[in-house]
Amino acid sequence: MREAQPIGESEFADLMSVFGPFIPDLPRFPVAVAVSGGADSLCLAWLLRRWRRAVLALIVDHGLRENSAAEAAETASRLKALDIPSVILKLDTIDRKGSLQKNARIARYQALTAACLSRGILDLALGHHERDQVETLLLRKAHGSSPHGLAAMALSRETPQLRHIRPLLEIAPERLRATLREQGIVWVEDPSNRNRLFERVRIRLSLDEASYMAGRGQLALHALQRNENASKGAQALAKLHVDPLGFAVMATLPDDPALLGRIWQGVSGAAYPPSPVFLENLIALPKPVTLAGAQLCAAGRLGSGWLLLREPSAVAGRIAAQPGVLWDGRFSFSGEVPEQGGEIAALGDNARHFRRHALPAIVLRGLPALWLGGHVMAVPQLGVFAGPLWAGLAFSFSPAVLLSDPSFWPEYRETVKT
Repeated sequence: MREAQPIGESEFADLMSVFGPFIPDLPRFPVAVAVSGGADSLCLAWLLRRWRRAVLALIVDHGLRENSAAEAAETASRLKALDIPSVILKLDTIDRKGSLQKNARIARYQALTAACLSRGILDLALGHHERDQVETLLLRKAHGSSPHGLAAMALSRETPQLRHIRPLLEIAPERLRATLREQGIVWVEDPSNRNRLFERVRIRLSLDEASYMAGRGQLALHALQRNENASKGAQALAKLHVDPLGFAVMATLPDDPALLGRIWQGVSGAAYPPSPVFLENLIALPKPVTLAGAQLCAAGRLGSGWLLLREPSAVAGRIAAQPGVLWDGRFSFSGEVPEQGGEIAALGDNARHFRRHALPAIVLRGLPALWLGGHVMAVPQLGVFAGPLWAGLAFSFSPAVLLSDPSFWPEYRETVKT
């Protein structure tokens, strides 16, 4: 077997170029990178720092092992020696019921997202590599994933808050370690990566060279199919009406479960779309249904066909009205409230006062409103304000931007080179 080669500067610059232009390389505009202390994420942090100066490493201390705090501190020390600034994020809210790995992953991404939002960071780099990609394929295959899911992780994934980028998805892990060795950089190995209690670890330890190469070939085929479906989906999406008030009107349901899932995800503000199997059945036999934070019903006065909107009973509660905050996973707030104590909450029962706007009450109830005490002071989406001091405030339906943006379809580039 040929010796693994380190990753050069120009090669990494090429890997980053597919994500398009970045905000200028200034201290106040860093790219974040999640760093565990292992070889993969540590190498990515070093490559990013060599590529640009404005980089911030985010170290998550899950608190699941006795020495996790010391390991996080040691990782921060190693990063400091590499002239990479870092922040340690301590988790104390991991749900220990059910799948611990899944719950830890959810808590980790929540913490990473919050850390990026509080610093105005738009891009979060993740250290997943080619072998991780093959493992994901085999894991999803074992659980009966759809063809869309079998293309595994995307190079880029947009969320309403930030973009996840994975520049190393086409790079073998041996090359990452070769890069670190060339630079004399030491890393740590997480013992849980060899714990057979976890399904992914069992797949990893059973993966020989033949199955690994076969997995790479399958990834390429699935990625090509997903790219083709994404192109068709983007064209179909252009024919649908996704309203900035947060709902979608469809004459008929899209034929592609992946496309319907994207729309469903955007309308609900959820982190992931519903099960493709459920959506396939729904497309075959359309009917009113409430699922995963969204409700499908007859379009009624909005036209023929179907109306997909946020499930009223699942809408988020009140939060403080602060500039840049995301309410209900869907609406971004901008502007400064003129009085202290301003809050964002659903219009709710007050929708009865706005029937002249010709929208169904079920849509009006879920719109974001600005409240002061028990009084509605503004409903910016309807152009309604209590006075001129409130008129400069606004909400934008964040998923609508993602749904209309080609980068929302992260499958626009092959996942694996052939």
